[in-house]
Amino acid sequence: MRPVSAEQLIALEAALMELGTLYAAAKSFAALHAEAEGDLLPALIALGARLRALLRAARLSADEIDRVSREILQLRSSWRGALEEVRSSASYQQALAAWAANDQATLDRLIPLIFASVRHVRPAPGIFFPVSPSSGRRRPGAAPFLSASDCADRIARLLSVGIEPDSGGSEWWERELPYVMCADSLAALETPIALQWAAPDSSVALFRVADEPTYRIFTPCLRVSLGIVLATEVTDEWWQAYDESYTSFRDALRRELATRGLEVDRA
Repeated sequence: MRPVSAEQLIALEAALMELGTLYAAAKSFAALHAEAEGDLLPALIALGARLRALLRAARLSADEIDRVSREILQLRSSWRGALEEVRSSASYQQALAAWAANDQATLDRLIPLIFASVRHVRPAPGIFFPVSPSSGRRRPGAAPFLSASDCADRIARLLSVGIEPDSGGSEWWERELPYVMCADSLAALETPIALQWAAPDSSVALFRVADEPTYRIFTPCLRVSLGIVLATEVTDEWWQAYDESYTSFRDALRRELATRGLEVDRA
């Protein structure tokens, strides 16, 4: 029995993680959802159980890892192919074109056909868009939040140029058809600062995914009239550990917004 090397274990873990990523992607598409839940998920569970049993019995050999790796590669190839079929489908390609043109009527029709568990929200409630005050440096010794002035600049820019979706990610299903995230309450957002669209009109298609507290708007940029909302208090532990209290920051932010001709609609 050939011994197992550290490199083999690392490669096996990475392959299993990729397969898990493919499962998450596949189940998000209507065309693959049932098959992903009925076939790919049980296969993943079975592979994990098999590897754990071999470990407990001290029988996990290099040969066994080779066999499991071949199974993973076969599943990987099959499901990447299935995902590419979704990507090349007529409805998906039409949705890509509609997104680029910000054709909300076409997106309203196609998005529920492409994505699983996605439904229209009608009539649309008042919705909130998060504005992160994070400086991106959440680590000891570094200020986790923007200054009030910089945060006011961020808000002013969003109000001026619009809200763009986050299209990060290395896989096409993470980059293509990105959406602007929003919620129907400030409490549902992970920030005490938000922009509010009090009365969305039917020209913008609003969607919700089952079991998720947030909403989605598929658009390259959302340009509508928005108000500024600040939470009265926060529970974020980073604020509690920060030198400046949230209350002080909120009041300073309100003043900075005022110097830019912007008023807080509600606190």
